[in-house]
Formats: sequence, C-alpha cells, structure tokens
Amino acid sequence: MALEKLKLHLAALLFLLPALSAWGETITDIKIEGLRRTKPAVMQEMLEKFKGTDSASFDRKKLEAELEKTQLFSLSDATVSGSTLHITVEEKFSLLPIPFAYAASDSWGGGLVVMDNNAFGLMDQAAAGGFVTSSGWRALAGYSHIQKAHSPFGWSVLANGGQSKTRIRDDEGNLLLAYDNSTFSASAGLNRRLAPWLRGSVSSGVDICDVDDHSPASELVIPVTASLTASTASWDGTFLNTIYFSTSVTYNFSQWHSDNYCTIAAKAGYQQHLVQRLRLIAQGGAFHSPDVPAVFAKNQNAVQICLLNNAFRASSMAGAGAGFEWGVANTRWGVPSLYAQYQAVWADGVMSDEIFGHGPVAGFKFYLKKIAFPAVDIFTAYNVKTGLFRTSAGAGFSY
Repeated sequence: MALEKLKLHLAALLFLLPALSAWGETITDIKIEGLRRTKPAVMQEMLEKFKGTDSASFDRKKLEAELEKTQLFSLSDATVSGSTLHITVEEKFSLLPIPFAYAASDSWGGGLVVMDNNAFGLMDQAAAGGFVTSSGWRALAGYSHIQKAHSPFGWSVLANGGQSKTRIRDDEGNLLLAYDNSTFSASAGLNRRLAPWLRGSVSSGVDICDVDDHSPASELVIPVTASLTASTASWDGTFLNTIYFSTSVTYNFSQWHSDNYCTIAAKAGYQQHLVQRLRLIAQGGAFHSPDVPAVFAKNQNAVQICLLNNAFRASSMAGAGAGFEWGVANTRWGVPSLYAQYQAVWADGVMSDEIFGHGPVAGFKFYLKKIAFPAVDIFTAYNVKTGLFRTSAGAGFSY
C-alpha cells in the first residue's frame, strides 16, 4: 500500500515539474520575427523593459500597447518558452509619398509630403514636402530622433516657410485684418525620458514674419521653450487608448518691433475603453499669451477644438470636448469609426472682444492597419452661439 502511494506521489511530481520549473523563471532573451526595415538592435532596445519579467505573468496586452504606440507594428504572435519571449510582428509600410488634401467650409489645401515614420530603420521620423492652400503655399522639412533605452536623449530639427494671405476674423466670420506675408521658422530641441510615463524637452529657434504692406509690422522672434509630457497607453484590440497631459512655457525674445512676451500652454486627453469597440474620448487645452503680436497669435487647433473658423486668432484661449467613439468594424485593413462630442471654448481674440462658444461635433475616422499613417478624418461642427456650421474633410498627411 505504501509503495502504491509512493508511485502516485512520484507520478504527480513528474507531471508538475514542467509547470514548477516555468513558474518564477524570468525572461532574459527576446526573439523577434517579421522585421523588414527596422534594425533588430533598435527593436530589442525598445522591448528591453520586458526582460526580467516573470514568464508566468507575462502580459500580452502591455506588449501590444507598446507596439501600437509606435504606429509601426501589429503583434501577430507572442509566446514564452522557458526564459525566451518569442515575438512575431507585422511591420507596416512607413516610407511613403503622401498626397495631402483637405477641404473645410472656410479653407482648402493640398500637396505632397514624403514621410518616413521609421527613418533608416531606427524608428525615427522624417518628412519633407510642400503644399498649397487657399491662402498661399508652404514647404517644410524635419527630422526627429527618438530616444532609445541606452540613449541619453532624443533630438529634433524642423524648418518651414512660405507665403500666405493672412485673414484674421472674429468668431462670426467678420474680417478684422488682412495682409500678405512671408514666414520662416526653424527650431531644434532635445528631449529626455524622465520616467517611463514622463518626458521633458527644451528647444529654441527663430520665427520670422515679413509683412509685405507693413501693417501690422514685420516681426522676428526667438522662442525658448521648456515642456513636460506625461502619458500612458493601453491596447483593447481595436483602439490604442491613451491618457496624456503636456504643459509648456515659452519665452519669446522679440528682435524688431514688439516687446518680449511669454506663452504658457497646456493640453490633455483621455481615451478609454468602455465596452467592445466603444470608448470615451475627451480632450482640451489652454494657452495664455497676452502680449503676443497679431502675426504670431494662435488659433483653435492649439486647444484641440473645432468650433471656430480657421482665421480666428486669440491671445488667450481655453477649450474642451467630451463624447464617444464607436469602432464600426475591425477589418484586416483598418478600423472605421464614428465619433460625437460636445465642445466648448472661451477666447480673448487678438483683435476682438472675449467670446464663448459651444456646440456638437460629429465625424468619421479611418485607422489604417497596413500603413503607419492616419488616413481620413471628416467632421462637422456647429457653434450654437453664432449659428455657424464648420465642415472639414482631410486625407493623408496633416500639418
């Protein structure tokens, strides 16, 4: 009888040995398949944070979120064998000539930008191109080197310039000021990851606006900016859900006519899964720059709302919106979605009185899976205060 019990114990022990040996074993090596342009060493460096993880508690969703944040990869498979994490990815097309086009109720534009979201296989970003709009033309070039695990910092350079017919309007669309101008700006900056969820950056450059008819006066400004960005991301199988907050302070040294001035700005966003293919979306922002010259005043894009016309300019503004986004389907090519929000905005116009606006916004987006760029965004916004509709449709690169 005792011998039979001993045999049973030995059999149970042999059965459990594989599980017991796996439990508590840490991941020390990562094998990656499916890379085309990306350098394996760069990918290994990005995924180094998963080394040291207990193999029994490996979280596939965290890995998916890390890959989706790059907009370069989709995870096909992930398994742990002993101390090795085996990953198979599908790498998206990232080097493309992108036709750019948009049409809004108050403006239009189009052109071509050659963009690479994986420059030299380093997961860096590069772009060069130009476009024409209803108010003029513009050319741009830029490069952004992403900080890797063993890099002390990341860096970026950007330059753009062009000519345009600037029209400044109030919230009801009335023309307040019109002038022709040539602009040029260039900047360079450094950024560093201070924590897994926190990044800091500093940058400086030059902004020049040469007004043809000298009304308002031409300006040259040297901005010096310091900023902090905090963000987290998770993947629900349909959407990359993010929470982020960024704040910046810019001191602008004016070299020609205006006094020096300061700009304080902040942005925040919240996108979180509720049920299958449905998520809550909310975003907002604010900036305060009371002494900004009219030629450098900002529009509504700085606070992530779309209730005002593109020609509205403000010295201070705050706006926010909240609503829902529904992924209609999750296809092999991408995710078409519908979204609706209610937005509100307060602004101190650079050439008009304070205004307050609010109203609904509804639109359509399409998120591509095979290409590492956004594709389509169409929306309509209605400002209850002014009774004005604003419709916009864009495809390809946005700047």
